[in-house]
Amino acid sequence: MTKYLILLVFLYTFNCSAQTNTNISNFTYWDTEPSIAVNPVDSNNLVAAWMRAGGVGILSAAISYSTNAGASWSIPALIPHLHSNFTAADVSLAFNNSGTVFLSYIDHSAVYDSGYVMVAKSVNGGAAWSPGVKVISALETPDIPIDRPWIAVDRSSGPYSGRLYVVTKSISEGTLPHHIWMKSSADNGATWSSRKLVDDSIPSNLVTNAMGVPAVGADGSLYIGYVSYNPPQSVYARVICLKSTDGGNSLIPHIIGNAAVNSAVTDTLYQGSYVLSANPMNAGNLVYTFTDNRNGDPDILSVYSNDGGITWSNPPIRINDDALSNGTGQDMCWAAFSQTGKYAAAWRDRRNTGGTSSSPFEIFATVSSNGGASFSTNYKISSAPSPFINIQKGNDFIGVCLNDNYLCTDWCDLRTGNTEIFSGKTYLGLLTGIGGDSKSDDLSLIVFPNPSKDNVSVMFQLKQRQFLQITLCDIQGRIIKKIASQIFTEGSQHLQIDISELSSGSYLLQMQTENKNSAGSAILQVER
Repeated sequence: MTKYLILLVFLYTFNCSAQTNTNISNFTYWDTEPSIAVNPVDSNNLVAAWMRAGGVGILSAAISYSTNAGASWSIPALIPHLHSNFTAADVSLAFNNSGTVFLSYIDHSAVYDSGYVMVAKSVNGGAAWSPGVKVISALETPDIPIDRPWIAVDRSSGPYSGRLYVVTKSISEGTLPHHIWMKSSADNGATWSSRKLVDDSIPSNLVTNAMGVPAVGADGSLYIGYVSYNPPQSVYARVICLKSTDGGNSLIPHIIGNAAVNSAVTDTLYQGSYVLSANPMNAGNLVYTFTDNRNGDPDILSVYSNDGGITWSNPPIRINDDALSNGTGQDMCWAAFSQTGKYAAAWRDRRNTGGTSSSPFEIFATVSSNGGASFSTNYKISSAPSPFINIQKGNDFIGVCLNDNYLCTDWCDLRTGNTEIFSGKTYLGLLTGIGGDSKSDDLSLIVFPNPSKDNVSVMFQLKQRQFLQITLCDIQGRIIKKIASQIFTEGSQHLQIDISELSSGSYLLQMQTENKNSAGSAILQVER
């Protein structure tokens, strides 16, 4: 009786926190290209940043924060410019282990005769920001190296813990050849290292939009993913993963893969993005997710590595689960790991809205509990579709962050008639690991999507071969559906459950050992 009284308290909390999409920006003109991050020491603290147009030709980095896990957001604030005629863009957010959040962005003149990659920080969850510090100048190299400056923080316990990395690229209009550059900071962004050429051994060369995406692994290794097309080395365009074990001083190249025939997205109304992520709980586990056209329409594909980028899975997994080669386009993907090794990817999707590049879009997501080896049922984050946004340059990214409780995304949306930044959240499963016995470890349990309608993915890890009985119960504890009663092997487990016959309401997914002891539970919300 006590267990179900506790369960009802959790259910009440869950139902009260369910939400539709939230308009973060609430502005009358132009907001695009958001980033989002969750505080590792306070799961209720989220910070969002994006690019805002506040006047003719003037863009600014806008910031908002939440103290209630995204249920509401602060009034947006603007990061001050270095000079009144400067314009800002390309924001990126990352927290360190102590809860300080860092913002990288560019601030420059309209003609790029001056400008910088900048980094500012907040020690109070995004409420106030320090003045930005100059990281790299537009005039340091002829290619003007201040485009897409993504930031990563070493949150490991390794020798470079706390180190910041900013990876940037040549602007599209910069002098050829284009390159990827990096600087690092060992003092929380107060000072920065000398400039390092990232693509020296394998040049990006003929790829004029080859952004470098940094990620830091569980052992403190730095990884940078980028795209190269350098015919003297390879007749194929290739995806490169660089690895550093010495704080970015040296970079060892590995090949993620060659571009497949007809894989390029040539319709300029689609956004062909890619992202490299490193598992903070499993050293050497990396996931590379990207937009790809090899199936005849843009899909979101993913590959993974378990040896620090030396070898990669093949063929790629198609993580959008609509019908293959159906003419429907998915694009603008982004992804992230939680601090406990859960991985999530999100993207723009047109499966319900017409399918073409100029159709309205929705935001979909999927999660993985095994480092990218398999993915859950897709889940629609959008509570309403957005009309087509006719911006070919300046609306290239969405944001993704997650922890053990929820996945949160933010994106540019036109449903109000203005390009606004909306956020959406879905739960990964609550009340996990509530018991166990000497033969069973608490399970790292993901139930996704949650809430759900027709199908739900249940994912968990086992450290040893063991028997489990899995049932779905109502809130009184009565079994209404038997899911499995069997011996499971060691490692990653992934079950797909049909819940189409269930009525709207709250249910308990219960996992028990052979001795009828609880191995883990999660609340599942069904919505019709």
